Amino acid sequence: MKFLKLITVAAVTIQLTSVAQAVNLNTSAPKGGTFNYNFDAEPESLHPIMGGDVYNQYFNNYVQDSMCANNFNTWAFDGRLAEKWEIGKDGLTFTFFLRKDAVFHDGTPVTADDVKFSLDAIREPKHQALNSIPYFEKISKVDVIDKHTVKFTASEKYFQNLNSLCGMAIIPKSVYGDVNKSVKMQKEAVGAGPYKLEKYDKGQMIVVKRNDKWYGWNVPHLKGLFNFDQINFRFTKDDNILVERLKKGDIDYAEIKSTDAYLKATGKPFKPKFKAEKFVALAVKNDMPKSYGYIGFNFKDPILADKNVRLAFAHLVNRAEMNKKFAENLNHLATSPVPVGTAQSPDRKAIEFNPGKAKELLTKAGWADADKNGVLEKTINGKKTELKLSFIYANKDSEKQWTIVKEDCKKAGIDVELKLLEWNTFIKNVDERQMQLWAMGWGGGDVEGDPKQIWHSTSASKGGSNYGTYANPEVDKLIDEGRQELDPKKRTAIFKKAYGLIADDVPYVFLFNRKYEYYGMSNKVKAPGDTFKYDFGFRAWWSATK
Repeated sequence: MKFLKLITVAAVTIQLTSVAQAVNLNTSAPKGGTFNYNFDAEPESLHPIMGGDVYNQYFNNYVQDSMCANNFNTWAFDGRLAEKWEIGKDGLTFTFFLRKDAVFHDGTPVTADDVKFSLDAIREPKHQALNSIPYFEKISKVDVIDKHTVKFTASEKYFQNLNSLCGMAIIPKSVYGDVNKSVKMQKEAVGAGPYKLEKYDKGQMIVVKRNDKWYGWNVPHLKGLFNFDQINFRFTKDDNILVERLKKGDIDYAEIKSTDAYLKATGKPFKPKFKAEKFVALAVKNDMPKSYGYIGFNFKDPILADKNVRLAFAHLVNRAEMNKKFAENLNHLATSPVPVGTAQSPDRKAIEFNPGKAKELLTKAGWADADKNGVLEKTINGKKTELKLSFIYANKDSEKQWTIVKEDCKKAGIDVELKLLEWNTFIKNVDERQMQLWAMGWGGGDVEGDPKQIWHSTSASKGGSNYGTYANPEVDKLIDEGRQELDPKKRTAIFKKAYGLIADDVPYVFLFNRKYEYYGMSNKVKAPGDTFKYDFGFRAWWSATK
């Protein structure tokens, strides 16, 4: 599963081992009612292939369907559109046997031809799905055996071949087959999932309604999931407004993506479970795939191409002060692209706040304030260049952190201009590499991620997720080697080395690793438990009034 763009940039969650007990689905949960689900931002697209942000994925979890899906308790695969699958003895062939009762929202049957088409659509250049392509590049052949059987052949082994095929959204060829039409369907969605798109009020809400023709209503291991008749995806960008909506009971579920926001909702001191009149806020620990936030550097910028400048900037980000001031020290300071304490986390200390070290690095790089105007300067490509940096971000609530960074940079002779952009405008700038510094986050992919999507040099072109155009041949080599290694211990060692080299190159300022995952839920809904082992489990909640 690919990594997804997040508007939130203030936290990474530490991955813990076996911290959440298994919670069983309530197979007798009543059906009906409406569920108000909060998004921190409006999806950049509803397209099942072209959308790359986490809100697109959240939406598609209800509207689209795949051949298999991870179990909330075990992370093993349960059948969805595929009743069963077989892996060849050589580990290179994957045969899926589709259900005969699955249909798309328009009533057309789900067939093996649609499965083949779904992979072809990802590889169609006009769909610009480069952030997904790395997960399927080893699949060299697709054979439609019959209407309900499809066989994939891989050219070589890759540890996520099965994961990628299982999680691929299966979309109707009859709807998306005309690519020129498909690329224009940014606010439309047709799939085979348990809900159908009802309406999209831009800037306000997306509404989906129960798909009565979904095969899953009659599948035993899916009993207890998707219990509401209607889901309203509402957009709340401001933490203060979100807290008010929770207090009023206007939102039934909201993932709270920063410790600061959780404390706004619950007050200080920190409480792992906070009960109010109309909502409950919880801080839980589980093993779900983890998100992280960062400040990124654009390597194509002549100023930021210099590691000394990037490292100097990192020394001017006072994360310890932010953690104390805004989060009651409930975060760890991040050290690399993977959370501290995990198997793949390299053994290293966090980059400390050290203005003196920052000034030394800038002097070493040739920056000086010759005209005494308070801003360092240097001749680059024969032109006098002042050390001025534009810093874009899309989360108003994080601005207080970036203001601290701006002031500390100013003292060191760096002029940082802060620019708050609307989410879709922000994403356009990032996708087109029209930025110097940007603050963003990556949503969790799989429990064990594949670094190629973000860190390999081949992912640096437009449509890929290597937005800063980072490139290190040794890292590329390690990523390629690790992807082909099927032994988990050996693969972990390879990726751990790669993540260490990445951290050494300072492509990001890695921010925080949270100790908890946070969410709020209204008293109008009920849940089988506070969290499953690998998921909050809100898709298993039901209406308290039914």
